Amino acid sequence: MTLTTDNISTVPANNPISSFDDISRKVLRANYPASTFRKPITSNGANVTTSSDPNSYDIGQILEVLISTNLNPSNTFEHDLLELLISGCNIINIADQHVTSKFSRIIFTFCSRHMVRLNENEAKQQPPLDVLLNFLIGSYSKATQVSYIVDILRALSQVLYENGVNCQNFHQQILQTLLPVARFDYQNLEIRRMAINGLGNLCFRSGAKLQGEYKSIYEVLLSNLTTVEPNLDDAAFLKVISSTLRALQFIMNEDKTIVTETFNETIEAIKRYIFFNADELKKFSLNTDRTRANSISMRNNGPPSPRSPTHSRHNRTKSLGRSWLSSDSELSDGEHVQTRRRNEDSRIRSNAVGCLQSIARAAPKLLYSHWNHFLPDTHASMSSIPSLFTLIQYEAMPAVRISACSVITTMIDGSKQYLAAADDREIKSSFTSLSAKLGAIVRELHAGLLQILAKENHGAILIQLLKCCNTLVNNTSYERLSGGYLSRLYYAVVRFLTHDDNNVRIATMSLISNIVECKSCVEEVENLIQAAVINEIVSNGTTSNSTQTFEITNLLAFLIKLIGNSSQPSNIRIEAWGVLCACTRTHFVVISPLWEQLNILIERDLKCEDVNITASMMFLVEYARELAAACGSRQNDAEDGNDEQTQQTKNLDLTKVSEWWTTVLVQHVQMATNDKCHAVRAHACDFLSYIPANIFSSLPTEKRNFCIKILLNFSKDESATVRAAACRGLGVYILFPSLQQDTKFASDMALTVIQQMSDQNLLVRVRSSWALGNLCDTMVILSNPSNVIQGVTPRNANLNEFLINVLWAKIVKAGLSAASDNDKVRPNGVRTLGSIIHVLPTNFIIREERGLIKEVVMALIKNFESGSLKVRWNACYATSNMLRNPNFPIGQKTNNWSVQLYDALIKAVQTSKNFKVRINASLALATPTTRDKYGDITTFIKILQAVVTSLENIDNLAGTGFSEVKYQEQLKNQLLTTYQHLISISTYSDQKHIEPFIERFTKWRENINGI
Repeated sequence: MTLTTDNISTVPANNPISSFDDISRKVLRANYPASTFRKPITSNGANVTTSSDPNSYDIGQILEVLISTNLNPSNTFEHDLLELLISGCNIINIADQHVTSKFSRIIFTFCSRHMVRLNENEAKQQPPLDVLLNFLIGSYSKATQVSYIVDILRALSQVLYENGVNCQNFHQQILQTLLPVARFDYQNLEIRRMAINGLGNLCFRSGAKLQGEYKSIYEVLLSNLTTVEPNLDDAAFLKVISSTLRALQFIMNEDKTIVTETFNETIEAIKRYIFFNADELKKFSLNTDRTRANSISMRNNGPPSPRSPTHSRHNRTKSLGRSWLSSDSELSDGEHVQTRRRNEDSRIRSNAVGCLQSIARAAPKLLYSHWNHFLPDTHASMSSIPSLFTLIQYEAMPAVRISACSVITTMIDGSKQYLAAADDREIKSSFTSLSAKLGAIVRELHAGLLQILAKENHGAILIQLLKCCNTLVNNTSYERLSGGYLSRLYYAVVRFLTHDDNNVRIATMSLISNIVECKSCVEEVENLIQAAVINEIVSNGTTSNSTQTFEITNLLAFLIKLIGNSSQPSNIRIEAWGVLCACTRTHFVVISPLWEQLNILIERDLKCEDVNITASMMFLVEYARELAAACGSRQNDAEDGNDEQTQQTKNLDLTKVSEWWTTVLVQHVQMATNDKCHAVRAHACDFLSYIPANIFSSLPTEKRNFCIKILLNFSKDESATVRAAACRGLGVYILFPSLQQDTKFASDMALTVIQQMSDQNLLVRVRSSWALGNLCDTMVILSNPSNVIQGVTPRNANLNEFLINVLWAKIVKAGLSAASDNDKVRPNGVRTLGSIIHVLPTNFIIREERGLIKEVVMALIKNFESGSLKVRWNACYATSNMLRNPNFPIGQKTNNWSVQLYDALIKAVQTSKNFKVRINASLALATPTTRDKYGDITTFIKILQAVVTSLENIDNLAGTGFSEVKYQEQLKNQLLTTYQHLISISTYSDQKHIEPFIERFTKWRENINGI
C-alpha cells in the first residue's frame, strides 16, 4: 500500500516538534505524487492518528512512515534530509529507547546511502556530525535492550565512516563507548560486531588525528582473532571475525608501524583466516564441475531422475553446493544455509586477504620471512598446504580471487633485491639454503601463474594475473635461474594479444614489454620476438559467405599490422608502440631492418590529429637514442649502453646514418615542432638532443642552425614539459666540440638557461641547472691549455671572449640560487659553482672576495652538511674544482671563511657515513698546490691529523652500510694521496709539528704490512 502524509496529525506551530513534523512532511511529499495520497499506515497496518490534539501526537508514527518509505534521492534535497536528522536529534528524548532505535535506523539509512554529508556546516551552527554523535552516544548510554543497542551502534558506525578525521573532539567519548564492548570477552556477539565496525570506521582515513589511539584499538581488535578459539558453527561469531579483519585492515592502512610490535601473532591469525575452510573450496569446486557436467548430460539424454534426500545437510564439509541449473525454489533450506555459510566464509577470506595486502604495503621486508605461509614452494600436486593460488583457482567469489592476485603482486613488488638471491639450480647439499628456498618460490610462482592463466576466462581476474606476471618479471633475476622461464611465460600469454577484451590485450602488451626488456636473457628474448607463434584471424571476402582463416605471425609483424589498422582503438595502438619501444631499447639490431615499415606508420600518425601521435614520436625518440648508441655516442644519455648491441652495430656506415638524421629532421621533426600537442613538441626536443656530436658536425649548416633555433625558442614554450626538454637539449649541445668555440651560442644558451632556473616548475629547474652545469664544465675544458681538439690551438687565452663580462656574475648568482633549491636541483647548483669559480678571472675574484665568493663558500659548506648524499658529495667535489683556481684566495688573512671551509671538509672526512662524501672531501683537502693555501700551522695540523686518524680507522666499518664497503679501497687510496700531498708541501717550520703524525702514519703502515 502506498504511504502518504495527508493524515499525519497537524501540530501547532508553538509545539517543540513542529519543525520536525514540517520537514518530515516535506521529505515524504517529495517522494509521492499528489494523486496517490492516501492515509498513511504504520508498519503494523494501523492508520496514523489524525486527532488535532497535540498531546495525542506520536512521533513514532512519523518514524515508521519514514522507515517504510523508499526515499528517492533525486526527488529529495539533501539539505532537507540533513535538517530532518538534526531536528530529530534535538526533539527526541534519548531515554525513549523505542523511538531512539527507530531514529537510529533512519540515520543509518541516510548515511549508508550517502544521502547526506555530515562534515559540512554553516557558520555559527553546530556541525551536523557533532549533533548526530551527541545524540547517538547519549542514546547508547540510556539503552538497555539488545536490539536497541544494536540499532544505535549500527548507526554510530555508519556516521563514523570516513568522518573519523572530522570528529577529533569526540574521540575519547567514542572510544570509551566502543572499546569495552568490542573486547573478545564481551558475550553478545552482535553488539560486539557493531562496536568493532564502529572502531574500524573511526580509524578509516583518520590519519594522524587518531595517532595516539591506534595501539589500544589494534590490541582490542587483534584479541578477537587470537584469544578465543573460533566457533566455526556459529554464524554470529563468523561475522565478528569478518568485521574484525575489516577493521584491522583499516587501522593498518592508517598506521604503517602498528603491525610491527605483534607481527608474528598478526601473521598467524591472518593466515588462519585467509585459508579458512580452504579444503572445502576444492571439494565444492570439483562438485560444482561434476554437477554441471551431470546436468548437461541429463539435459541431452533425458529427464533427470528423482533427487535423493539430502543427508547431513548442515555438515559444511560434505556440502555439494547448488545445482548448476537449479532455481532458488528448488533448493532445500539446508542448501540455502550452506550457500549463506560459503558466502560468509568468502567474506572472511576476502577481509583476511585485505589485511595481508595492508601488511605487504606497510612492512614488506618483515613479511619476507613469512612468504612460505602464503606462496607455494613445492608443486601443488605434491603438497596439501594451501596457498594464495588455492584461492585464485578455487574461490567462488571473483572479488576474493582478484584480491588474492593483487596481494601476490604487492608482496612481489619491490622485492628485486631479496629475490636476487634466488637460485633454482640443483645443488647437492645437506641443508636447504635461502637461495634454494627462494628459487623454489620463484619457480612455483611462475608455474602457478601459468597453470591458472591456461584455464582462466574471467576478464578482471585475467587482467590481475597478467599484472602479477608483470611484477614478477620486473623483480626476478633470471641470470641465476635455469633457463626457459620467460619463454614459457611468453608462449602462455601471447594468445591474449587477440583477446576480445581490450583491457586484457593492454595488460598482455605491458607484460610482453617487460619480457622484451629483460637484459639477462637477451638471446632467449630475441628468439621469442622473432618466433611465429601468434594466431591472427584473417577474413576473406565481405559477404556473409566470407571465410576466416588463421595466419601465424611473429610479434613485430603483428604489432606493425596492429598499429597500421586504423579501426583498432587508440589505447591498443599506443600500447603496441610501447612494445616496439621496448624492443628498440634492447633489440635494436632486430628492429632496425624494419625501419621502412615503421617510418610509414610514423608519417601517417604525424599527419593525423590523434593521441596516437605521441606514442609514435616516443618510438622515434627511442629509435634515435639507440641509433646514437650504435654509433658509439652515449655522451648525451645518463644510462649505460648495451655493449653487446653496440658491438653488433659498430660497423654502421656513418654516411648513411648522417643521411638518416637529415631525412628524419626534414620528414618528421620539422612537422612535430609545429604540433599543437605539447608532448609531441617535447619529444621533438628529445630527438634533437640525441643527435651524436660527430653526426651533428656533419649536418648541413642550415640543419644545425635549425636544431639550435628550435631548442632556444622552445626553452620559452608555454608548456613546462617542452621547456624542460629544450633545456636538456641545450645542455647536451654545449658539450659538442663543434659548438664549444661558438661564443654566440654559448652566450645565448647561458642567458636562456639562467632565465629558466627561476621557473616555477621543478623539472624545468632541474634540467636548466644541469645545462648550466654543463656550460661551466665546458668553460673548465676551454681553460685547460692541454685540451687540443682536432688540431685546434689552446683556447684558454680567449676564455673571456667566450662569455660577455656581465654573465660571470649572473652565472654565479644562478648557481647560488640552485644550491639552495630542491634536492634535485642542488647537485647541479654546487657543480655550477665549483666549475665557474675554477675559471673566474682574477679581477672578479679580488673584487668579490667578501661578496659573491664568500656566499659561494658558505653555500658549499651548507651543502656538505645537509641534503641528500648526492648533494653532499657533489658539494665536496665542487669545492675541489673551485680550489683548482690558482688565484682563489683560500688561506689568506683577508677573509674569515677559509678556516670554516677547512673545518667543514675535516668534519666530512671524519664523520660522514657515506664513503663517496669522504672521498671527495679528502680530494678537496689535497687540491691546494702550495703551503700558504692551507693557512696557519693550526689549520694545517688539523687537516693532517684528520687524514691520519681516518687512515688508522679505515678498517673500522661499524655502522657502515653494506653498499659503502666497495668504496673502502678507493677511500684509503685517496687518504694516502692526501697525506703524501700534505707532507710534500710542508715547510721546514712545519717539521716539529708534523713529526708525531709521520710517526703514527709509519706505525699504521707497518701494522697493515704485517711488519
